[in-house]
Amino acid sequence: MKLKSYSITSILLLLLTVVGCSKEPSQGGGFEGEETYKYFLLSALGSWPNTVHYITATNDVTQGEMNLNREGDEINSKGTYSYIVKNGYIYNYKTDQRVFKKMKYTKDKLVTELEIPFSYINDISAFTWVDDNTLLVFGDTSDVERIRYTVFDVRTLKVIKQGDVTGLEPFPQGYEYYSIGSAAYIDGVVYLQYSFRSAKWVYPSFYNFATISYNDFKVIKSEPDNRSSGASSGSPYFRTSFIKDNNSFYYSCFTRTNSENNDIYLFRIIAGQETIDRSYEINLTKTLGGLKPETAMDYIGDNKMIISYRDPAKGSSYNARYAIIDLETKRVVRVLTELPLDEPYELGFFTQDQKVYMAINSAEEGNYVWIYDLKTDKVTKGMTLPDKISGFARFDKFYDK
Repeated sequence: MKLKSYSITSILLLLLTVVGCSKEPSQGGGFEGEETYKYFLLSALGSWPNTVHYITATNDVTQGEMNLNREGDEINSKGTYSYIVKNGYIYNYKTDQRVFKKMKYTKDKLVTELEIPFSYINDISAFTWVDDNTLLVFGDTSDVERIRYTVFDVRTLKVIKQGDVTGLEPFPQGYEYYSIGSAAYIDGVVYLQYSFRSAKWVYPSFYNFATISYNDFKVIKSEPDNRSSGASSGSPYFRTSFIKDNNSFYYSCFTRTNSENNDIYLFRIIAGQETIDRSYEINLTKTLGGLKPETAMDYIGDNKMIISYRDPAKGSSYNARYAIIDLETKRVVRVLTELPLDEPYELGFFTQDQKVYMAINSAEEGNYVWIYDLKTDKVTKGMTLPDKISGFARFDKFYDK
């Protein structure tokens, strides 16, 4: 069984160990690490509020080992682990310092390359890429009565434009604040899921969906949908929506209205349409046999998505499973029973080239990367991952391809 918490003394000792030990040998010889990496892992040690996060990276997740005693860098002092990643760089809003940062992990160090003062929004509630160099983020204000946007040129971190989204639905009686869900950009149109809430965090029995013009951020169409309530989690910490083949946006709806017993749904809008595809829905809870999805899902390819969920019958912890759902038949086509039961932290898998790479935190078989290949329908074991951790906060790729 893994240790789920560390004392402050233990964390400090580990910090000293990481700083004092040799780095992972580089491919070119020596012990400085690589100039660039393809994949990264964020490991969490300790328990809140005494949690320390480390970043490690590799160019091959199919073999080898990540070892916190010889490689990696502590990241808490450099930013949050709310990472937006593109083309080898990490973008992060360090909210306590009110700076937006562009970072790169190189030679086993997380290095800040650029940063600018930024305080236009409280935090990044949702984001989407307009193109490889243009990042759009959404957030609320201190009064939570507006939804704001900022568009960055990530090459220089120059703000291209920012302002309030105009034309959203007015607040219903009894609701004073916005709750921001997931966002997507396709062909000049921005899609944004959002909801309302009260000061007591009560939500109405519906959610809202807006199509927005990218040119001026005026709402083209906003409509309520009473099939579910609440909003997905569009922040960089999670992944609860995805764009499929650049022609449709799929987003989940996590209920927030009074009861944890309400089901969780997947909906969609087809690119070029101004309104939700009301003919389409998947009740994810029922599809998973009455079990609740975690805030982690993604598109693999060939009309298939992967989703994580917990099975309480397996215990109160280390009870997470992964399932493959067909988006057209709306059925589970595969439960990855070859995998050991997981204790997920936040976002512990990514998809690439019709494969899923999962950082599994297991009490049974140790911590490893596990790889599911959609083309062959086979699961294989890859790299050995750090043990005796609280969880893997993020496992992801630095490059889209």
